[in-house]
Amino acid sequence: MFDGLLDGQYDADMHLHRPGALRVHWIALTALLLALAALLLAIPVTSRALPIEYLPVGHAAYDEIETLAALGKLRNLNIYSRPLARTDIAAALLLARRREPLITGNINYQRLAREFAREIIDLGGPPEPPESPLLYDTGAPERRARVSVAGHLRGDYDETRDAAHFRLRDESSLTLRGSLQIWPAFAAYEEFGITRIRGQRLFIDAIALNSDIETTVMRAGLTARTGPLSVAAGYDRFRWGPGRRGTLLLSDAAGPLTFLSLTGSFDGWLTATALSGVLSRADHRYLAAHRVEFTDSGWLSIGLSEAVRYRSDGIDLLYATGLIPYAIVERIHIRDAATDSVRGLERANVMVSLDALVRVSPDLTLYGELLLDDLATENRDMPDRLAYQFGLRSDRPYGPDRTAHLLAEYTRVRRFTYATEYAQDFIHRGRPLGFALGPDVETVWLEVGLDLSRGWKARWSGEFTNQGEGYLGESWQTGMGSGSNAGLFGVVEKRREVWGDLGWMPRDRLDVSAGLGFRSIENERHAEGVTRSAWLARLALDVRY
Repeated sequence: MFDGLLDGQYDADMHLHRPGALRVHWIALTALLLALAALLLAIPVTSRALPIEYLPVGHAAYDEIETLAALGKLRNLNIYSRPLARTDIAAALLLARRREPLITGNINYQRLAREFAREIIDLGGPPEPPESPLLYDTGAPERRARVSVAGHLRGDYDETRDAAHFRLRDESSLTLRGSLQIWPAFAAYEEFGITRIRGQRLFIDAIALNSDIETTVMRAGLTARTGPLSVAAGYDRFRWGPGRRGTLLLSDAAGPLTFLSLTGSFDGWLTATALSGVLSRADHRYLAAHRVEFTDSGWLSIGLSEAVRYRSDGIDLLYATGLIPYAIVERIHIRDAATDSVRGLERANVMVSLDALVRVSPDLTLYGELLLDDLATENRDMPDRLAYQFGLRSDRPYGPDRTAHLLAEYTRVRRFTYATEYAQDFIHRGRPLGFALGPDVETVWLEVGLDLSRGWKARWSGEFTNQGEGYLGESWQTGMGSGSNAGLFGVVEKRREVWGDLGWMPRDRLDVSAGLGFRSIENERHAEGVTRSAWLARLALDVRY
């Protein structure tokens, strides 16, 4: 919670105090949200209504989408409020082709065009049939049923293990995905599969004795769209922001959650999203988040997001609408409480992030994100809890059908971020809802890539991470006294990991990759002087729907 900045400080009577300048800030933000709501009603519907199905946030197609956007080819798609609708991606590809017919020679466009061939045909695009058939595909675009098989195999090897062998990672799964489109704009999708869920053996029906392998739903959703408005409910992951290694406010690190979302999109230049999530019905833990993303002519993208962790017996209507800043919603609930003894139960944890991306030149893009969890404006002892990230990418064609990529990203998350002393933590299933590595960390991530052809690509990546002794869920307590968290805490573990990978994409729904890596660790598990190094290997096979 933003003590003194967003949510204020509580006195003995549980009232809130706030500087006048900050009242002006929230009045301006409220005016912006009201203006946005007016736009939802005022903008005429000009696009063809089609049922929508969301592309999972971890899908390989996002790499190609980001590359085309960095090259200035996708000017009507806000790509950092994910997941995106498959039909919106196809529409953006068709528009890019009309604007620039020579884009068909671009490798990244070619990969996306074959990945979304069905949606392109549904939108009246060129009749280029998909390379891979589905198990079942019948009906007109507005009345269509589809069933497909998908598989994700992830294996890795670490030479320091006692038993030298590859192991399957938790991302491995075998799934069956079905989708149904119903005229004029309704759709349903579900991905049912077999995977491993560690640590849940007592609570699942395992399909093998003494294992964590079970049948489960990976993601599911019901969607409806009319003009610029989309409504969805189901079970899925979300990722907001331009970060490559991970985003700061809302990421996919913690896995899927039960959700209800409302999205307004206006010809790709403005997207507004209100999201409500259920983290645990048994523990009465809920999440709400809203985001506005603005793109101008392909060279500038700005996103403003706010999220809140609150306790309730169900989804709170004021948080769910997304129209009112969450800090003000919290104040309303506190004032509505009958007695001082129950007002403390209305305390919520609010965070705000601002991200921006600037296309400096045709082959250079800069981006960054700033997360504000808590700023100590009234209590001098309390350290500021925040995170920031900045990066760059350069995508430069060489030759008629090849592209070289350079990406670099720095992230810093301070100690105590994502946690509060009253247990409204941004944690889901033991993992952060924000940056994947949690708090008290700084990391540099680098990648150099070569797109050799439509079917082949090579990547070199390096990640250099310093991790302090602060841990996820650790909150600052009043009794700790004054102290700075600008630096990493305690004995710092230093992890260095480099990889070389070769990927092969022979068809529209098939990826195969293999990699060789090396890892070195200093002060392992924060033990002074303990070092370790190892050669690594990994193998991945993706069969997508």
